[in-house]
Amino acid sequence: MYLSKIQINNVRNIALIGINPSEKLNVLVGPNGSGKTSVLESLYLLSRARSFRTHNIKKVVSFDKKDLTIFAELQGVDSASKIAIKKKHGDTLIRINGQTEKKTSELSRYLHTHLIRPESQTLLENGSSVRRSFIDWGVFHVKHDFLDISKKHNQLLKQRNKLLKTKQLDTLPVWNNKFVEYGTMVSIERQEYVAKFERELFLIARELIGDIQLRVDFIKGWDNALSLEEALSKAESRDVYYGHSTVGSHKSDIKVLVNDKLAQDFLSRGQMKLMVIAMYLAQIKLMSNVVEKSACVLIDDLAAELDELSFRKVMLFLNNLAVQVFITTTNKQLFLEYIETNDSKVFHVKHGRIETEEH
Repeated sequence: MYLSKIQINNVRNIALIGINPSEKLNVLVGPNGSGKTSVLESLYLLSRARSFRTHNIKKVVSFDKKDLTIFAELQGVDSASKIAIKKKHGDTLIRINGQTEKKTSELSRYLHTHLIRPESQTLLENGSSVRRSFIDWGVFHVKHDFLDISKKHNQLLKQRNKLLKTKQLDTLPVWNNKFVEYGTMVSIERQEYVAKFERELFLIARELIGDIQLRVDFIKGWDNALSLEEALSKAESRDVYYGHSTVGSHKSDIKVLVNDKLAQDFLSRGQMKLMVIAMYLAQIKLMSNVVEKSACVLIDDLAAELDELSFRKVMLFLNNLAVQVFITTTNKQLFLEYIETNDSKVFHVKHGRIETEEH
């Protein structure tokens, strides 16, 4: 499926725009501050019910407006769907095919967005929580019941930590049993996903970066030689002392190794950017192999982040990947060969307004 129609209302400096994008490449051209990134932000909001730029929805809603709305039509081979979101401070309304939905996760069943922007390269450099979220996002789109399992695990973790903090240990064994059950399920799903992810990443990274040896190690969050039950038992006195759970799936992580060294220690800055892009592309590839939904790659100013050769490699890969791409730029000339040879559309953005370029 792909986005065949988009309407954005009251998102930052965008009062009201509507476009009919290409199912392949869409280039958003305009000066800085014109509203290009706000279009990407809108599509991200439509798939995840949150912004990638701020946690405060008031900053996203246009000045002097009470709410924002984003609507899209999705076209498949034999089916079509309509999704919409309306947000204001403290309230979110989701509509899918004319029905109101309470769960924001329902949006991502129809629209799957991957954002690549200058900040994305910190995926391998920041703390483990961003990589856990990255892996969980991938698992969720392969196995939808994982979301409920993950939420239950997080609730159990919160309750266990509360007992440890308040030293209410009488019921701890009961909570431990459930914590082990769900924590183990989360770990198994993540580990299975990482094994598939590693194979896809290896192929894409070699295409973008060159002849490298690549490995993705999954770190469970406790000693590999122990079960989670055994690890909790061994760590109990430490957990009581610190007042929180020191082992478990909430501590899991991944390490990307290139030629047996951490990618961030081995690769150049430019290669690191390509590696993170390869990670996102590998996740998209896995998702598109399993389910039919609208997969969108949102790329903010890719040309500013990569040298000419790397830029060409990424663009050619995207061209061969059967996904819809929205990419922003201040310089249309960089995209001429891709615009002319592909089923593509160019949109000029200025002062929150958008115009479709006629070929």
